Amino acid sequence: MALETAFFVGSDITSHMVVNAAVRSLSREADVRIHLFYTYQKANSEAPPDRRRLFFVEHELSNSVLYPLLDAADATGGEYLSPEGLARRYPDVVRVDRLGSVNSAETIAELRRRGITVGFSVRCYQKFGEGIIGHFATASDTSCLLNLHPGVLPGYRGVLTYARAMANNEEYSGFTLHHINTAWDAGDIVSGAVQPLLYDRSVLENMLGHHRLGAALVHEAVSQVKSGMPVPSVPQNENAARYYTHLTPEELRQTRQKGIELYRADAVVDILSRSFGGSEGVHADDIRKVLTAAATDADRLAV
Repeated sequence: MALETAFFVGSDITSHMVVNAAVRSLSREADVRIHLFYTYQKANSEAPPDRRRLFFVEHELSNSVLYPLLDAADATGGEYLSPEGLARRYPDVVRVDRLGSVNSAETIAELRRRGITVGFSVRCYQKFGEGIIGHFATASDTSCLLNLHPGVLPGYRGVLTYARAMANNEEYSGFTLHHINTAWDAGDIVSGAVQPLLYDRSVLENMLGHHRLGAALVHEAVSQVKSGMPVPSVPQNENAARYYTHLTPEELRQTRQKGIELYRADAVVDILSRSFGGSEGVHADDIRKVLTAAATDADRLAV
């Protein structure tokens, strides 16, 4: 019997690259089916210009510009693919859906109908409630609902944890896989992995550069469940826990004074072009031209 695995995926490009890498590796596993539930995070129109620009580069550049370009050409030749491209390349393994709420009765009923027993939240900016947590707590003897958190727990809970780590002069950051409970980022830790932070690169570039760490943690957890054993975990040390919110204008100014940039649009365009461009469908140079033009237009409009 196949292991039915769900990914609840945010709309940012780091999440999508993590999922691409995880799907590529898990597609080679026998008896694993993958259900990709893509959610969408809305832009905050009242956010300061810097955060609106970051949102466009991190979310809209892929969803509104890159993916329509790839899907119009039915592109499946790149290393990484749009959500629909993943379904086309792996038709017997991957199913793609758009999801409004992870907590709706319809979502939970669909999980039951499909026999999904393992779930991963990959930067899905929705708080999982008791209903869906309860489904994964009781679906099978080895079922689990895990969150792939960008940041080292428990010291870096919350948002923009890579920016906080760089502002704190940390040498390393990475991803933490933990059980989901009703508190943000507070469930028992399953595993974690780190890589050096590169201070000549932006926050977003560092996250994108670490995305394979997260995919490897997910694959390891799936392998554990396939072995028939529950996923082991340890409680977080609450004495060491710290929760971060969005940077205030003053914190953003201090971060800039340290030479830390949240993103560099040209570098992200280059990463996307190389990762999603292929010999079939849409070439990297074509992607680079379209994304560069879109980023330039968005930069003018966000002022």
